[in-house]
Amino acid sequence: MSIVLAVKSVCASTVGVDRNLRNLTVGNDQETSHYNLSKCVRISNTTVRVVASFTRDDARIRTGLASRYGQRRTARTGHLLHNATKAIVAVALQRRTAIVLENIEGIRSVYRKGNGQGRKYRGRMNSWSFGEAQRQIEYKARWVGLPIIRLSRRETRGSSVTCPRCGERLQSDKQLERKLWCGKCRVVMDRDMVAAINLARRGRVRFARSRPLIIEAQGGAVEAVKGNPTPTVIPGVDAPKLTQPTKS
Repeated sequence: MSIVLAVKSVCASTVGVDRNLRNLTVGNDQETSHYNLSKCVRISNTTVRVVASFTRDDARIRTGLASRYGQRRTARTGHLLHNATKAIVAVALQRRTAIVLENIEGIRSVYRKGNGQGRKYRGRMNSWSFGEAQRQIEYKARWVGLPIIRLSRRETRGSSVTCPRCGERLQSDKQLERKLWCGKCRVVMDRDMVAAINLARRGRVRFARSRPLIIEAQGGAVEAVKGNPTPTVIPGVDAPKLTQPTKS
């Protein structure tokens, strides 16, 4: 039986996902949640320490062992990300919210050698699997038919330092760590929570501007499997591909 779903009527709100080294923060104006990923950092640090302890004078053996430990780290980190992203998509599906992702491409350039940062700090930040978290969220959301909204770098700018109440720029303090305070509202807010709320709002604006789109699926949401002839189309995100005849 053919089922017709109006995407905008199914997903009435949005939820922002702020990716950080030690957590994933998901939320909007109503509620925010933190998914702890500190264990990923501990796994990475342990792997680096173990590989650095190799003393055998054989480059081939050292390389093979380092590759094996690296694969083990990737597998363990991927499993932790799988659990977190699975929970994020499940909650979004239950509440029928579109998922908004920020654009943080090029962030590794911030942690290059010569930027005045320590070697250990740069190594820790460059081992951050921010791309894998986005990949897992995207394919799991498409699998259940949830829209994904990818903000541009311009739309993402200032999301973690803008007060969601008044729009003023938030101030930082070393004693507050990841807390920021607003001089106008006189309140202290969590940096990650602020980013998630702002991303959700900006994604909602993008979603509202998109045209209503009707998706026809057989028996429910379209499955995100290889070779599927009717992939899920996301309004305002996936632009239609125009085909033009080529000149011979």
